Amino acid sequence: MVKSIYTHGTVVLLLWLSLISCTKNFEKINTDPTAAPVVAPGILLTRGLLYVSGGEFEAWRANLIYCGPMIQHLSSTSLTYVGDKYLYNDGYSGAAFNSFYPNGVKILTTLIEQTKTDPAQANFNAMAKIARVMMLQRLTDLYGNVPYVAAGKGFIDQNFTPAYDPQDAIYAGFAAELQEAAAQLDASKPTPGNSDISGYAGSPTQWKKLAYSLLLRVGLRLSKKTDPSLGKSWVQKALAGGVFTANTDAFYIQHAAGDYDNPNSHVIGVYPGSRAETGKDNMSIKLAKFFVDLLKTKADPRLRIISELPKADSTPGGSDDPALQKGLPSGFDNTSDPVYGIGSTGDANLAHYSQPKQVIAQPNSPNIFITYSEVQLMLAEAAARGWIAGSPATYFTTGVKSGIWQWTLYSTSIVYDDAAATTYATAQAAALAGPLAAQLEAINTQYYITTFLNEYEAYANWRRSGFPVLKPVNYKNNETNGQIPRRLRYPRNDYDVNRPNVEAANAAQGPDVFMTPVWWDKP
Repeated sequence: MVKSIYTHGTVVLLLWLSLISCTKNFEKINTDPTAAPVVAPGILLTRGLLYVSGGEFEAWRANLIYCGPMIQHLSSTSLTYVGDKYLYNDGYSGAAFNSFYPNGVKILTTLIEQTKTDPAQANFNAMAKIARVMMLQRLTDLYGNVPYVAAGKGFIDQNFTPAYDPQDAIYAGFAAELQEAAAQLDASKPTPGNSDISGYAGSPTQWKKLAYSLLLRVGLRLSKKTDPSLGKSWVQKALAGGVFTANTDAFYIQHAAGDYDNPNSHVIGVYPGSRAETGKDNMSIKLAKFFVDLLKTKADPRLRIISELPKADSTPGGSDDPALQKGLPSGFDNTSDPVYGIGSTGDANLAHYSQPKQVIAQPNSPNIFITYSEVQLMLAEAAARGWIAGSPATYFTTGVKSGIWQWTLYSTSIVYDDAAATTYATAQAAALAGPLAAQLEAINTQYYITTFLNEYEAYANWRRSGFPVLKPVNYKNNETNGQIPRRLRYPRNDYDVNRPNVEAANAAQGPDVFMTPVWWDKP
């Protein structure tokens, strides 16, 4: 027999080294790369809310290039700003889709899945559902049929080509989710605290009001349908559940200077590190003529708050005198073309046109999603339609006053004058004594004003209500034959990776063009 050359100690050492070799990178080797990682719910909620607020990428393209200029809140002579000329750019049209789904929707869906079976995390689960509805409502309102049921579940069920759900089913899902989330919220269970970067700081009571206020918005969106009874029932459930009751109920994401500055401000602000799009000579973002003229005609006190003329050297901080404000006409470029150039129809010096006032475009400005003003104006419309009891004029007056107050959220330098606001709101409420059409115009014109900077919502409500009455432009080679677009187009890259589902959506909804209305936009 051959004598073994291994001593007992050597064998032990070799076994130990073998074990090290076998367990080296064990976690990496045995981790499913397609599975969603388990992350603390507070971290997921914080990150999810940051993506709900969004970044400069989609804020610039979807909110400020398309939605705002299309409804004539904003204007520009640059062809980059295609929204006031109804031109198509895939990178801009698809920006919200390309940003929201792989970021906020995915993160919030993961949080919902991770917490759905743990009663102790009911508040995290409910808040994630509510925030996810906010993101998905923006998406479906922009595009129509979009992924909903399977949205954000690629890591969860390995379905990376989700079906596009019909918008009527999506809206029914929103209503169910919001009511379910409201019922889950429980102050006796753990709350997110500082992980909630909204103004609510993790309060289940405030989030419940948010859920029902969003349900109110979801319900009223159906008012244009031939049979709006479903929307009416959701509005009534929202009111019974408990919507916003005070100015301070407004839902916003609070931003901070640096990497997490306000996404709108990052575009229209002129602070260090911003895009400073208001200060560029030939492509500045300006306030549109229609919007400025509307505020001037009404002697609206918000004009001084949100508008300013640059100084002669085009630096910010010029006059905010309402009488001097001048909006830039929509649908013009920076040439002297007799039909399309601003130089042929007015002052070609862009420093002579009003821009968003810089006090509302700071890096730490809040990003506001839904306010007490909006809720009161929606209730005014619901009352005018006979969907709920109450005085439309009372709701309206409160809503208009709150729409002035809400700007104090931006800066302590903005002071609310209740007496002046009451005088203005009372004067505007005179229209509420007229026929329904006049009431709806007055209510939704104020909604249009109060949603300035939240252009996603302003664009959606304008399509739903038709107010204020805008005069379309007819810029050369536009996509709509001179009509304001009814939706945005799906991103081209989704045709590359999910073509069968995109084409199924087009077959159900209509051609993938700007003028195909979404479901709630059809009678």
